[in-house]
Amino acid sequence: MIEVFTPVPPALTEIHGKTYVVPSWQEVAKGTTLDMISWQRPVFVAPTIITKHVSKYIITIYADGRVTCDCPGYTFRRKCKHADAER
Repeated sequence: MIEVFTPVPPALTEIHGKTYVVPSWQEVAKGTTLDMISWQRPVFVAPTIITKHVSKYIITIYADGRVTCDCPGYTFRRKCKHADAER
């Protein structure tokens, strides 16, 4: 059994005498059929984003630890007291 991890269903194509599973372009043995392929869909997880309102500004905290602010100080310097307070 050939395992294929793609978000779209696999298909077979033959180019220059070689057989491939697309869209991953994995080379397979000649004579392979779709019944011989195990299609695994990847699991997509939406990133966690937390939004906070600090006075009149909006602080955004991303899943990877980044903190952003929409105040003028952060917009120009990429650093402000609002974002530093959330780190």
